[in-house]
Amino acid sequence: VISSISSPMLSEGNAPYLYKELGFKTAVGMPFKDIATSDSVFMRTLPAADDSKSRTSLRRMMEVGTGVIVPAEELEKNPLENAVALMSLTEAVAKNGKLPDGAIRLAVEIDGSEDDETIAKVKDLDPMMITVCIDENLSQLHASRRIFEILKANDVMTPAIHHYKTTSSESNELALELGTKIGSLLTDGNGDGILIEQVGETNFSVDFLRNTGFSLLQGCRMRNTKTEFVSCPSCGRTLFDLQETTAQIQEATGHLPGVTVAVMGCIVNGPGEMADADFGYVGTLPGKVDLYYGKEVVRKSIPNAEAVDALVELIKSYGMWKDKEEAEEVEEAAVAA
Repeated sequence: VISSISSPMLSEGNAPYLYKELGFKTAVGMPFKDIATSDSVFMRTLPAADDSKSRTSLRRMMEVGTGVIVPAEELEKNPLENAVALMSLTEAVAKNGKLPDGAIRLAVEIDGSEDDETIAKVKDLDPMMITVCIDENLSQLHASRRIFEILKANDVMTPAIHHYKTTSSESNELALELGTKIGSLLTDGNGDGILIEQVGETNFSVDFLRNTGFSLLQGCRMRNTKTEFVSCPSCGRTLFDLQETTAQIQEATGHLPGVTVAVMGCIVNGPGEMADADFGYVGTLPGKVDLYYGKEVVRKSIPNAEAVDALVELIKSYGMWKDKEEAEEVEEAAVAA
């Protein structure tokens, strides 16, 4: 997952909040990576060379393995040591992949308008990544599939990141866009990651877009960063408030990557629908819940008020639990230092 950020976010006062938005943990104000930290950041413009505070904030992320991807034309005006220079494929071919001063690797952008021969030249350039950013006049799906067919035909193994620009300001609309336009490609093995960039008046937080990206990858079975939840759609047989109960279970167990929890409203279809889950929470009688490990009932007729805690204890008994990390407070004095 690559996150798009802007220079003002790196200011001394904003940096601690940016670290949190990008999913870093912090110790005495210094960031370090966690399981769902953004792998790289994309910046269209960099802080000025004399903006030492912002540059320091950026350097601290780079020192713990965060890549910084910047358009080559920006790096030519405003160099940054160890940055990744992003060029259009056409430009990269014309320059034979020559990097701006300070850049250490090349990334190339393909928009789908290139001819087959030009796309095949990616192999000779040997970039560290490809970004697939489809021209707005082309079909996202058709142009992307064509690109990946050409890459595969030429044995190009370079990681490809879908660069999706959105003008949506509604989270459900964005989820639908990503699922249909990018998720369908990722599930077919076409691509390795996602960069979501806001365009226009959209105002999603960096944290929201990062989590959306990781959720997309997990839904495509590419990268597991949190608990997987399976739920029935609810019907007249449902024996508890499905939405409220699912929210409670997510709050209690949502920090367990690699674990799948199924929440089923009744016994009729529940066991069949949750067959692949590690643990099941199934309504059986009014006010009562059965707990499953795999396909086996291990606890019966637990009162609703006690069932979520009982599920936590069940997960612990099978060695699949870990405690939530304590929330870390930002120490302003440490950050300033």
